[in-house]
Amino acid sequence: MKKEPFNITDAFTLIIKEMITSTEEFKLFDINKILLCCGTNKSTSKGGIYGKLVPLKFENGNDIIKHKGHYYTIPKLKINNIEIIYIIYLYIPKFMDLPAKKKIDVMFHELYHINPAFNGDIRRMGKFKKAHGHSRKSFDEKYQDYAKAFYEQIKETPFLDFLELNTDALIKKFNKISYRRMKVPKPVRIDKN
Repeated sequence: MKKEPFNITDAFTLIIKEMITSTEEFKLFDINKILLCCGTNKSTSKGGIYGKLVPLKFENGNDIIKHKGHYYTIPKLKINNIEIIYIIYLYIPKFMDLPAKKKIDVMFHELYHINPAFNGDIRRMGKFKKAHGHSRKSFDEKYQDYAKAFYEQIKETPFLDFLELNTDALIKKFNKISYRRMKVPKPVRIDKN
């Protein structure tokens, strides 16, 4: 009997669902409106991108924005008739090769970017540097307690067992892996009558 590939985006979706349900800060978040995808990043240099959040609405959850005299919208993305308002990308193999605690930090970082009103916009941290505010370090400090509590919560569970796998160990354990890929949705110009 042929073995089906192990879908890592499904596994990470379950972990993010657990993060949302166990974190009071995220109580308004609906995992059904967040799509998890993987991108590839084969760079071996230190630093770089491990994950990112893509909001599918504009400021304050608006569907339309006016920019330089033109109107733009982001095409709606629906799965099972539910509108997706955020996409979280995790970049592999770089993300997969992080230690388990760092993977948790990256996922909490992306979740913390979600607007607390869960309206499809980002959490706006400042007037000019909207995404992280005046300091990336200060931004990261805001979710560290949640990440530490979650790490403690999942000790002795299959979640942590999975997060401890790096790319080589993942392939060795499951033989074949798969993941969801999607191009980042881009705003399109519209005529507004």
